[in-house]
Amino acid sequence: MAGGRYPYPKHVWSPTGGWWTQPTNWKANTAVAVGISATIVAAAWKFSAQNEERHMRPKGWIPSQMWAKEFKDGEVYGKK
Repeated sequence: MAGGRYPYPKHVWSPTGGWWTQPTNWKANTAVAVGISATIVAAAWKFSAQNEERHMRPKGWIPSQMWAKEFKDGEVYGKK
């Protein structure tokens, strides 16, 4: 970094933490944020997979055939 740390106004509030911030528990905070995000994504994925319905046969293979209920009988549309 060019130059050193310079005096900055202490009364300025910043949502990102201000100048030269490096919280001591940033790794734990990141792990918690990733865990919460993964939980939300997993819940949305499960809900989507349980409620997915195809009203038309797919013309080719689609990834959701691996987990969708209507393809659990082994029938794979689009494969010859």
